[in-house]
Amino acid sequence: MQDLIKRYFWVLGAVVVMVCSVFAAKATSHIVEAKYLGDPDHAPRVQAMAQLPTQPKATRSKDGSLLASRDMFCSECTPKVEVSSDPSSISTTSLPLVLLATNVSLKLDQSYATIVNTENQKQGSFSVGDPIPGASGKLKEIHFKYIDFENNGHTERLVLAGATAPITPVAVVAPPSGEPGDELQAAVDSGIKKIDDNNYEIDKSLVDKVLANPMGVAKGARVVPAVKDGKPDGFKLYAIRPSSVYAKLGLTNGDTLQSINGFELNSADKALEAYTKLREATSLEVEITRRGKQMTLKYSIR
Repeated sequence: MQDLIKRYFWVLGAVVVMVCSVFAAKATSHIVEAKYLGDPDHAPRVQAMAQLPTQPKATRSKDGSLLASRDMFCSECTPKVEVSSDPSSISTTSLPLVLLATNVSLKLDQSYATIVNTENQKQGSFSVGDPIPGASGKLKEIHFKYIDFENNGHTERLVLAGATAPITPVAVVAPPSGEPGDELQAAVDSGIKKIDDNNYEIDKSLVDKVLANPMGVAKGARVVPAVKDGKPDGFKLYAIRPSSVYAKLGLTNGDTLQSINGFELNSADKALEAYTKLREATSLEVEITRRGKQMTLKYSIR
């Protein structure tokens, strides 16, 4: 057995030499590739593309002829609706940027856009929240054919090279001036004066207009019954519009109306009773609950 091992021991040495030769060859190949076959120091210069023509912006019209031309009693009539682009739509950027490619993923952090600045040839891949080269803001949204980013305090759009960004048309429907809603809003703006955080003055003419058109102010907030320990506990306010009468009266989202001049608002019947008896009142004291604390708002009607 020993004679056999001694006779063929050279085979083991040959195998070791072959393995070492293979690893040495691979190492040499990687060294040569890294030294002579690497990426160039400067990428080929990208030429700026001509800006695509932008759609002219249409101005909002207060002409009520479109609404007047509709026949509400004709179920088969489909009147033509004039469509124009929204004046607040995002405009195409004038910066010397070219969008080369986009990768849109279901996950926001895995989406990126490849952008190059044609003035200084700075380029790279950018994700949402990254600063854009040449712009003063950051990347906001990445879409398949365009991206939106902030620049000088407003949003601008960069379209993919060779593509056209979609323009979302909207129907312009503006109420004519002189509508009752406009008059009521003007009365709300001028008819409520704030003395301090808990005291307000209300013009009597505003009260008359609200009583004549209660539905005109009802859409300024959502009023839902509040329940505490399984029992009615007033009415809670949600989605208060900043220009509504609720906001002008010092009410905020989440406030719960408990009582008005001692009339508890624990049911719809009680609320209707308070509304009937307080129509001619010259002062109101409204008990509310705000963030778990009781507050009293006082209103003087003059």
